[in-house]
Amino acid sequence: MSSACSRSSKRQRLKWIGVFVLCSWLCLFCSISQAQNHFQINDLCQVKIEYIQKVQAQGPTEMPTSGWQSVRLPDNWQNNWKNYHGGAWYKIVWRWSCQDNIRLAEPVAFSIDYINSAGAVFLNGDLLWSDRNLQEPLSKSWNMPRYWVFPISGLRKDSNEILIYVNGYSFQSAGLGNIQFNNVLVNSQQYLEKIWDRRTVFQINMIFSATIGLICFIIWLFRRSETTFGWLALSSLLWILFISNVLTTENFPFHSTISAAKANMLFFIAYIHCFCLYLIRFVKQKFKQLERGFILVSVLSSLLVMISSLDYLEQVLGGVFIIYVLLFISCTVYVSYQAIKTRNGEYLFLTLCLWGILLCVVIDLIMLNQTQVNEFSPLSPYTSPIITLFVVLIMGTRLNRNVRKIEKFNTQLERKVQQVSADLNKSLSDKHQLELTNVRLQERINLSHELHDGLGGSIVRSMILVDQSSETVSKQQFLSMLKLLRDDLRQIIDSGSSIENKVPQTPVLWIAPVRYRFTQLMEEMGIVVEWSFPKVWQREPTALQCLTLIRVVEESLTNIIKHSQASQVKVSLEYSQPHQLTLSIQDNGIGFDADMVQKNGLSIGMRSMKMRVERMGGLFQIESEQGDTLIRVVLELYQP
Repeated sequence: MSSACSRSSKRQRLKWIGVFVLCSWLCLFCSISQAQNHFQINDLCQVKIEYIQKVQAQGPTEMPTSGWQSVRLPDNWQNNWKNYHGGAWYKIVWRWSCQDNIRLAEPVAFSIDYINSAGAVFLNGDLLWSDRNLQEPLSKSWNMPRYWVFPISGLRKDSNEILIYVNGYSFQSAGLGNIQFNNVLVNSQQYLEKIWDRRTVFQINMIFSATIGLICFIIWLFRRSETTFGWLALSSLLWILFISNVLTTENFPFHSTISAAKANMLFFIAYIHCFCLYLIRFVKQKFKQLERGFILVSVLSSLLVMISSLDYLEQVLGGVFIIYVLLFISCTVYVSYQAIKTRNGEYLFLTLCLWGILLCVVIDLIMLNQTQVNEFSPLSPYTSPIITLFVVLIMGTRLNRNVRKIEKFNTQLERKVQQVSADLNKSLSDKHQLELTNVRLQERINLSHELHDGLGGSIVRSMILVDQSSETVSKQQFLSMLKLLRDDLRQIIDSGSSIENKVPQTPVLWIAPVRYRFTQLMEEMGIVVEWSFPKVWQREPTALQCLTLIRVVEESLTNIIKHSQASQVKVSLEYSQPHQLTLSIQDNGIGFDADMVQKNGLSIGMRSMKMRVERMGGLFQIESEQGDTLIRVVLELYQP
């Protein structure tokens, strides 16, 4: 008994719930009907629509007299004129009235949400407005809300008629949007809201996309290895081309609406392709085979879109759109997987942005299927600021990370520099000590050479004078010899600073002291000496070069006196070239084996001359045979 009562009470409750739902739907229907047929202008006046009809037409100049059928707005041709492409007339018959028959005191604003695709509007037979192109290539008014202000003087008191011509394609949801009658103030406010939702938001989206694309392109231009920025820049450009379809009101530069629709889908294909590659590169992945297959799919899809006829274009565009939306979702899922797998902060943040974008797109698709075109405010345009925020944060974090790396590197570099500086100081100190030791050794070598070439030659010369003298050397002669040796020793000491010595004004003055010393000795020995020197310096040698040549002359003449048994000697100095000075000492003595002397180093004097000349960067040559011995020195004279 109790269970039966319980079932009865439940049926009673369900009955009342059903009645409540039915009443609610009836109220909603009545409110919609009222909203579509009555429009309040102000507190006292209103506009009532008597009926709305439509009819197919061949063109804007033809007004059919039959075939009119009732219609409710918004109207989509796919609902009752499936696959129809062409023109149509809409007739809206309405009247206005005020309480107590008072006079209408303000104009009536009439607005249309959209005309898809091109159209013209007439009031009581007079043209109010028309798109630029009512024939192909059609203008686009589906993305532009429009309104007109009817002056009171232009309205009839009984009944008014609005005719709207529409030309479009059924697969593009051709038809007419909602209409409204209102006062000017309220209409202006609603118009601005629609403009914001349908145009301004998309303009802002394009600005953000262009900014992102430009920044990423510049980064990629300077760092070609950062391919992620290159793909993002390209996808931003393609997104701008795709979304520009929402803002343009003409199909230029395309020759028809069909061509523009196909091109827009091609932009969408290329955009999804590039953006997916950007996502894959961002998570540092590369799939050669899969990416090649992806390219093949994009090429085939593009070809299919381009060759599709009008009869199958709707199915092709819809199918390709779904495929690439699924592809975008697949890439989003893969990026999410990589983010969770690697626990990378940048990947996780990118995943949140992608799912936020995807959520906005899904909501828009659901709303688009439940309402008519432009009957809702889309969320997709707001995704561009999300991407911009992502790029800015990622670049900021990367910049911060790079700055930290640079700071760490600078710290390490500073420590390394300090360590290297300490090592360099130690090396320089050791090098300085080695140089000091080398200088001391070099000074000893130079001193030995000078003693041998200068003082040694003077001693040999004095010994020969004593030996060749037939009489006993007097005290005065012996004293003169010692003074000569003293002068030679002083010259050796003073030659230590030969770099700072001045070069004699002429070659004759330069060779005069040596010529004076050796001429007397050689005359006593019966040796004829010929001296050949230029009168002036064509290019002046350095003091050190002059000293080197003097030592070569002294050593050569000393060797001739000691060993050659020569009777003739020629000493010459000439400019073989403007920048080359050649010294030659030639005699007709018994000669010697020059190769053996140079290889075995049997002569200290020879070795000393050769070393002096080579230190000057010169050339030292010896040619000797019976009756002809030649010593030649060639020095390069550099322009000061």
